[in-house]
Amino acid sequence: MTSLANPTGIPLHGRRVSAFAISAGSVLGAMVIWQTVSVLGIVCADLLPAPSDVLLALRDVLREGYRGTTLLQNMLATLWRCSAGFLAACATGVPLGLAIGRLPRAGAAIDWAIQFLRPLPPLSFLVLLILWFGTGDLSKIMLLYLTAFPIIASAAAAGAAGVDQARIEAARSLGCNRAQLLAYVVLPSALPIIFTGMRIALAAAFSTVVAAELMAAKDGLGWMIFSASQFLRTDVIMLGIIILGILGMALARGLLALDRAVVHWRGRD
Repeated sequence: MTSLANPTGIPLHGRRVSAFAISAGSVLGAMVIWQTVSVLGIVCADLLPAPSDVLLALRDVLREGYRGTTLLQNMLATLWRCSAGFLAACATGVPLGLAIGRLPRAGAAIDWAIQFLRPLPPLSFLVLLILWFGTGDLSKIMLLYLTAFPIIASAAAAGAAGVDQARIEAARSLGCNRAQLLAYVVLPSALPIIFTGMRIALAAAFSTVVAAELMAAKDGLGWMIFSASQFLRTDVIMLGIIILGILGMALARGLLALDRAVVHWRGRD
């Protein structure tokens, strides 16, 4: 017997298992093709190392580290820089965006600066940030902040500006003041768009962190990849790329899970 909620009649847990099996099979198939291309010499091993070579590189890096750093140290350095810049952008971008979306004077005073920053390539700031803040983590975190901030602020402003006016009037008729309107009407209504902007901003920041670590860094996955390229260690380069992809997927999944937990009313309006 089928239902409107499950028209196929396939148990939901069965569908999840099937999707997982398809994904696992797809990854395995890609690995087999990659290994075959390398073994047959279709692509030079110096340009495209085999998966087995990447696994050997992983074993060596786990055992001996890479140029005085451990793999865990490089992963944590990259995650720290990305998280610090992203969270700082959330902490400032969300309230500022809400103000821009609901207060015309705030929008007139600030929105132009956000719209100016949003289309600029983040790396255009890098040299200036190094001159201003030095070669330590602060310059890299500021670069990631400037990458994520305009996206988050714009999303918050769009969400706040798009709140149904009927909800505002209903809340006012019940005696809500401005702070209560913001907390109980504007923010919940804007959260779906805010979280969408946060997911886009996180992806942008994570892709920028690698470039930030190319200059004046002593650890991090981006530094490891750049350093390996100088020594033509394509196995280490591929290892770094794969780890970056896995970390990026994990961060995106984590933020999506937080989105679903917090914005549990999404799609019910």
